[in-house]
Amino acid sequence: MLALPLAVEGLNLRPTLFRGLSADEAARSPLAPLVTDEEARRERGTRPIHLRIDGKWYDATGWADRHPGGRYVLEWADGYDVTNAFHTIHLFGGAKARNALHRLPPADLAWRERREAVLPPIERVAGNGEPTGMDRFMWVGEKFVQLASPPVAEPPEPLPVAAAEGLPWQPEAGGAAVGAVGESALKRDLEELLHRHFASPAEYKATPEHWARIGGAFALWACCLAGWTAGSLPATLALPFAQWLLFSPTVHESSHSTLSTTPWVNKAAAFCGLPFIYNPYIWWPQHIVSHHQYTNDDALDVDLHHLRPARLHPGNEVDDGYSGANFIFKGFFSTIGMSVLWPIRVLQRKSTGRWYENCVTPKPEAVSDAEFALSLLPAAFVMVWPWLRVLSGEINALEGFFVWWYPWAVTGAIWTVMTQVSHVQEDCQRPPTGDVDDYFRWQIESALDYSVGSEVVPKLTASLSLQSMHHVMPSVCGVHFARLYPEYKAICEKHGVRLNTRKDLSDAW
Repeated sequence: MLALPLAVEGLNLRPTLFRGLSADEAARSPLAPLVTDEEARRERGTRPIHLRIDGKWYDATGWADRHPGGRYVLEWADGYDVTNAFHTIHLFGGAKARNALHRLPPADLAWRERREAVLPPIERVAGNGEPTGMDRFMWVGEKFVQLASPPVAEPPEPLPVAAAEGLPWQPEAGGAAVGAVGESALKRDLEELLHRHFASPAEYKATPEHWARIGGAFALWACCLAGWTAGSLPATLALPFAQWLLFSPTVHESSHSTLSTTPWVNKAAAFCGLPFIYNPYIWWPQHIVSHHQYTNDDALDVDLHHLRPARLHPGNEVDDGYSGANFIFKGFFSTIGMSVLWPIRVLQRKSTGRWYENCVTPKPEAVSDAEFALSLLPAAFVMVWPWLRVLSGEINALEGFFVWWYPWAVTGAIWTVMTQVSHVQEDCQRPPTGDVDDYFRWQIESALDYSVGSEVVPKLTASLSLQSMHHVMPSVCGVHFARLYPEYKAICEKHGVRLNTRKDLSDAW
């Protein structure tokens, strides 16, 4: 955020300064900050944007069009407590961000019904509920996987570990309140690290080499998708790998606005995860509002619950039928869940599967159901196209099943391997080593880094191989992480911060 121009408190200057101007012209005027947020909302027909930061509600409606990250970022965060995200995202420009924040008017919450400021704590279904059609499909697949990977003799007992509960920066019971993220010497050293290497936010966004990789990956993906549509076997075999190579430098980065300082570029790049990885409208609330703010809190981090019955945290209960084969097989279809099944449940306001009463990570309220439904069209096309070819007689049913199944299965397997190693390790789920009020310490100690000396691996893993850096400086493009890592490691050692590392991806997996 940039500092807002100084407003004259208590004066309503709009009648004289803006007489004769349309609402849009007034909003573009240098004196626009003098218009109250409520006036701007009424005249322009925009929905209010209320954010909770450090225990206070702010009205960002009038400021949203000048937010450097784009209006849509604030709209998608509307109604939530974003305290933790605010402090990590603005690590480089913290002083300017705080200055802008303190100039925002307080939010008037009385005129509409408010939901909780945090996603509600996960409520589990007693006895795991009745099996769904997808459950039965998964069980059939698991039987095939078990032929090569027998299930464990007995499921493990739950461990008495609650590493991510009761920390000062987390919500109180029921999401009633949240503590402020405190200043710390660790945070100040991390901020100074960024200022030593970058003069402005534009310098820590994507490099020309990164954009060249995006261009090459997009061309490869487009060729493979066209070949898959036309029935080319080589293109079909290469398609899921091309999808990941496109996803890696674009989607995860753009969800944190790290590609560009131009907001629409970041928003557009978020759709490069379609059709075979995930829908960005449902992913953004889960990733930013839930996972990045409450990492490894099994009550609030939705990431720990979307691969059930996988047990991704000691606090998760053990489900009946738990086995490694189940996890492997469901991993094959994790992407079809995030692109198709999960978005459909969002439109129906239904929970995830049979394990939870309320695990519905919602789309942003600013995204209409019609707009959201349109975003499902790419996934709908690849779901039905192979079967249309079967019905036309071009291919037989067995070939149709392969053409349909293969891209989802392989993309899901890549996704599962790349993403599930970064926080599920036992050493990532222990209590913080130092001050429990230090949110930045927790972000580092609840993540895992691997292949830390490599320039190539971060580019192939969407910077997920250096996860702890990404969690404390999420607005920095991952292409810079390998260069910064030696100094970052020294800062962690200086403050006694636990760095969880593995030699490489295979060691982590």
